Amino acid sequence: MIRVNLYDQLNRRGASMPRWATWLVMAASFVVGITLFLVAASLALILIPIVAVAGAIAVWRLKAKLKAAGFDRAADPFGGQARPAERIEIIDAEYRIIEPGETPRR
Repeated sequence: MIRVNLYDQLNRRGASMPRWATWLVMAASFVVGITLFLVAASLALILIPIVAVAGAIAVWRLKAKLKAAGFDRAADPFGGQARPAERIEIIDAEYRIIEPGETPRR
């Protein structure tokens, strides 16, 4: 009868890497990390001013469009415009109830 002991292989000590290979892997990961940090920092130094200038231009254009539309007051930009006191508009209408069966007037 053949018996296979699976636990015999699991209890053994794993193969160890040579010390120089461990140091080489650590140095390579350090260099990759520093490189990624420098790339991210340089992109931030380039992109932050570009985004700030684009945002300032967008705000400037939005303010110009709001001023052209009549929303140039800083206190209440969405309040209605005040009408002049001398101009009074009255809407007058005549209402009538239409009974069922009555022909409509045209």
